[in-house]
Amino acid sequence: SLVKNTAMTTVTPTSSGGAVTSWSVSPALPSGLSIDSSTGAISGTPTAITSSATYTVTASNTGGSATATVTILVNDEAPSISYSPSSLTLTKGVAMTNVTPTSTGGAATSWSVSPSLPSGLSLDTSTGVISGTPTAVTSSTSYTVTASNAGGSGTTTVTVQVNDVAPSSITYTPNSFTLTKDTTMSTVTPTTSGGAVTQWSISPTLPTGLSFSTSTGAISGTPTTTSSSTSYTVTASNTGGS
Repeated sequence: SLVKNTAMTTVTPTSSGGAVTSWSVSPALPSGLSIDSSTGAISGTPTAITSSATYTVTASNTGGSATATVTILVNDEAPSISYSPSSLTLTKGVAMTNVTPTSTGGAATSWSVSPSLPSGLSLDTSTGVISGTPTAVTSSTSYTVTASNAGGSGTTTVTVQVNDVAPSSITYTPNSFTLTKDTTMSTVTPTTSGGAVTQWSISPTLPTGLSFSTSTGAISGTPTTTSSSTSYTVTASNTGGS
């Protein structure tokens, strides 16, 4: 069992009886292989895929001849694969651009990936194309893609990260507050659309006595000093943006 474009280990016959003076083979060996007519050795580098076939080798001298059979199968060479890009940063709910592999060496007959791709993405087992719309946020993870044929297999890694949709439309109701020093304000919690917020921040710092929750965006507290009317910028963030 040989592999296309890979040199075979030379195979030399043994014989008994009279000394062999010439060797021949029928039918002709696969392309790239040859038989030495003086030693019977079979060697070479197969250059084409061939199905399993039986070849009859004949050893002759002036007294006659003897035969033996050799069965040879030439498989395709193993695939060698890569993806470009090999690192994908995707957004939850947004269809990715299909990524098609390039392959040198032998043609792949099957494809697989381990571990499973993020939810919503898939690998085409006949072409190796990665496609789909991710449905869950995932951290950066490496996936091993394997392309196989009768000659063996080749692997490569693809890194995929799925970010959330950025938050949008942050709303405080009301969004303007006239407070009184030393009087507790009613807590105000924002509403948002888009992706789930993982962190909140505010700039500049709120008046003394008031606090801002970095986990919920709520504004609360009791102001302890007077302050003039000031605008504050609230930012809601997640892996997809802000």
